[in-house]
Amino acid sequence: MRGGAAALAVLLVVAGTIAASPAGAAPAPRAGYAAACRRAATVTAAERPAAVEPVVWHAALPPTPLPIVLRSTATAFTGQVTAVLYQGPPPRVPHRPAGFVGPIPPSRCQVVRVRVSQILLGDPPAQLVVVKPRAPYLLGRSRLGQTGTFLLDASRPYPQILGLYGPSSYAPSAVAAGLAGR
Repeated sequence: MRGGAAALAVLLVVAGTIAASPAGAAPAPRAGYAAACRRAATVTAAERPAAVEPVVWHAALPPTPLPIVLRSTATAFTGQVTAVLYQGPPPRVPHRPAGFVGPIPPSRCQVVRVRVSQILLGDPPAQLVVVKPRAPYLLGRSRLGQTGTFLLDASRPYPQILGLYGPSSYAPSAVAAGLAGR
């Protein structure tokens, strides 16, 4: 009887796994969001220009210089995060001894819905879904009319947020001036 119960339990687990797999389940946006997160680039210190100053103890890397980010920008606008649609699994962070000097480790990828307030470059719709790659910050739903400047690449179906620290790193006036000069 024990062998039969164990076989039945294994059969139920296998059947549940097949039903939960993408091939056995109905297509859902969540699967597309996870795929977009897997394809998203990870923002790391290695992608920064060589002229960056060395990192000091307990200090974050400065934002990537705006002219470098604007080279890859296809869409720029100010807006608000209206919903976090998906959060990827947290990345593995290696053990670091106390007082370790280095960049802040990246946090999980997210897929968020953003409402556009002011367009600076491109022609985005009033609301769009974007990917926040693995980077050392997390986005949450905006409160009290708080807006940020979003710089996006041309990825499809979900554009990716550019910059090391997200939408609040660059002032809209600085982005507009940088776009006028390019």
